[in-house]
This record gives sequence, structure tokens and C-alpha cells, in this order.
Amino acid sequence: MLVNTSSNKWIQIPEQVTLKIETIVFDLGEVSFGIPINKIDRIISNVHLDKNSTLTQNVEIIDLHDRLTGIPISNPTAIAIFTNDSQQLCGIPIDTVPTLICVPLDRIRTLPHNFCTTNPLGIASHIAMVSTPTELTIFILA
Repeated sequence: MLVNTSSNKWIQIPEQVTLKIETIVFDLGEVSFGIPINKIDRIISNVHLDKNSTLTQNVEIIDLHDRLTGIPISNPTAIAIFTNDSQQLCGIPIDTVPTLICVPLDRIRTLPHNFCTTNPLGIASHIAMVSTPTELTIFILA
């Protein structure tokens, strides 16, 4: 930002820097979930899973659609594979194309401990409110 001082000279004043974290965001029904990009191992597209599928012995598949609605996801378009807090690889089948969103750190809040333990998902640890064309609430998973 340039500012005109009383001596009629222009000086450069640094603008405040907002720290952000890049997050892969996807919707399951009416709920938006996000995984920080630094936790993403890979996104696999064009997958087919049956009820007892595993990608490898090292990836735990978490069907959030089933946890939210009681109905397993029928036709996932991709699987987001990420490293959880326990350093274990997890895969979440998704039926929408994920979006990369830069979430300002000051818009992220830690969920209360009792919410994390009593919530049926039990895996979201943070929540973010982001201004897109509309206000978007994102549950941060990792």
C-alpha cells in the first residue's frame, strides 16, 4: 500500500499478510469436508468399491456417506487418500470433484472435545467458515 506523507513523498507500507492453508474440499450430501493438502497422499479417480474393499492393506477406507446417512456410497468418482493424526493412511470415497480452497488460518476453529467424541463422525477436529460466493462451513478431517 502506498501512503502520501505530509512532506508529499510516497512511502511503501507493508500490508498485513493473512496466513492460509490449502485444503482439498468435497461435499457429501449437504456437508462439506476438507483435508489439508499437506496431508493428502493422492486422489484416485475412476474407482469401484464393494462393501469389503481395500486398496491395499495399508489404507483404511472410511465411508463418510454411510456414517452420515446410513447408506454406503454407491458410485464414488474418486478416493481421497490422506495421512491421519496417527500417521495411518485413510481413504474416503467421494462422489464429487474435490476443490482446492485456500482457507485463512484465522477462520479455522478447534471443535470442542465433547463434539469430537460424541459426534457420529468422530473424525473432524476443526471447523472453518470460508467466504466463497456463499458462506461455506467446512469440517476439517486431518
